[in-house]
Amino acid sequence: MNNSITPDQFISRLYREASQVSLKDFPLWALDLLKNVISFDGAIWGTGHVSTLKFHTQATLDVSPDIFSKLKEHLDINPIFERLMSEAGSAVDMSDVLADESFYQSDIYKQCFQPFGIERILSSIHLDERSGIFTLLTLYRYDRDHSFSQEEKEVQSRLLYHLLSAASYRQMLALSEDNIERTNELNTALCDAQGIYHAVDPNFLNILDAHLDSPPSQKFPFTIQAGDNEFSHQSLQFYQKQLGDLFRISVRAKTRLDSLTTREKQVVEGICQGSTFKQIARQLSLSPSTVSNHLYRIYLKLGINTRSELVALYQLK
Repeated sequence: MNNSITPDQFISRLYREASQVSLKDFPLWALDLLKNVISFDGAIWGTGHVSTLKFHTQATLDVSPDIFSKLKEHLDINPIFERLMSEAGSAVDMSDVLADESFYQSDIYKQCFQPFGIERILSSIHLDERSGIFTLLTLYRYDRDHSFSQEEKEVQSRLLYHLLSAASYRQMLALSEDNIERTNELNTALCDAQGIYHAVDPNFLNILDAHLDSPPSQKFPFTIQAGDNEFSHQSLQFYQKQLGDLFRISVRAKTRLDSLTTREKQVVEGICQGSTFKQIARQLSLSPSTVSNHLYRIYLKLGINTRSELVALYQLK
């Protein structure tokens, strides 16, 4: 192999630098790093669920993202897929599944790979049987004469484990990053747009179990909208942050403070941070008397009479 770093150096950098890369950018960063170990012209990293065999997250390096829809469209005639599923965790070369003379005359080549200039394919798949999530890593070469060697297949098989392990580590970091101040405990999950869990804190599921009737164990029970969001359902309050193709969902049980309006919550936050009426008024572009009136209505809604009671409620969130 013509590489600039060794597999061991790749593994070291993968774990050492993972925390410095955003979850959104991690797949492309890792693929770009892998290019220093195994030479390739394009690559894809996708995850999905075995129940649908659709790609829920998609990352492409130097190949059109349309390759994912083509792979799905031609799944029934792609001979490498069955081999990948039976040899999960091992790299499979298309030439080991279908001889070159047959492959380059086949419909799968002409309809799926040739339009992208793909001539050589080295692919591996990992299946998490507990969650049902599969991860596909495929390397492409655009030069038919530049076939993948046996050594490169062995290296990809070895590094697949570390790529997924580092990705899982990065996901777990994302569960605690930018922790929402409204929650005292880490009750968080990472899921894709279809609601399939990719990482989940056990207490997140415990809270859903305690407040919802029979929530699914592998899927978030509510529809996920694009972007950052805050929403509630019955006795639960949810906070959503989009991280590329994934979404971090945090949950907590509602408190009496959730009955307040947005403006009233802003006043409460200012009060509990020790700000004066004048300081809060300046921050919210209000008059001090308006802030005082808001606080009076807040006390009535919450059934309290003092700032100390308000601070105590605020700290329970």
